[in-house]
Amino acid sequence: MRLSFARVKGLGFILWQSRHMGYHVLLGLVWAWFLREKWGSFNPKWVWTAIIGSLLPDIDHLQYFLGYGKQETYTKQIVGFLKARQWRSLAHFIATGHKYNTNLSYHNIYIVVILLGLALVSSRIDWEVGVILFGAMILHYLLDIFDDIVQLGTVNPNWKRWGKQK
Repeated sequence: MRLSFARVKGLGFILWQSRHMGYHVLLGLVWAWFLREKWGSFNPKWVWTAIIGSLLPDIDHLQYFLGYGKQETYTKQIVGFLKARQWRSLAHFIATGHKYNTNLSYHNIYIVVILLGLALVSSRIDWEVGVILFGAMILHYLLDIFDDIVQLGTVNPNWKRWGKQK
C-alpha cells in the first residue's frame, strides 16, 4: 500500500513540474475559443489544431536534445537522470533548468514574426486551420518570452538571435 501511494505522489510531483506545457495547451484552447466566438462557428478539428499548435514549438527542445545539443552539459545531465531512472529529479531539473538553455534554434523573435506573417496570410485567404495553428504557435512563444521575463528578469538571449548559437 505504501509503495503505490509513493508512486502516485511521485506522479503528482512530475505533473506539477510539467504544468508549463499545460499552460501552453490551455492558451491554445483559449485562442481556438476566441476564434470560434469571432467566426460564429465551431469545428472539432480546430480544438486539435490548437493543441498541436500549442505543443509544436517545443519540438525544438527535442531537436536540441537528440541532435545539435547532444554534447552539451544540459543534455548529458538529462541522460544521466534517465539512465538512473530518477524521474522526479529529471522533471525538476527540466522544469527549473530549461530557461537557461539558450541555444535553441527556433525560439527567437524572427520565427514569431514569420508565424505572424503566415497567420495573416491564412486569415486573408480564409484558411481557418492556419489561423488557429499559427496563432497557437505565436501564443506559445509569447508565453515563453513572458515566462523568461518573470523567471529570469530579462528576455533569454536566444530570442534575439537567428538560429542556434555558434
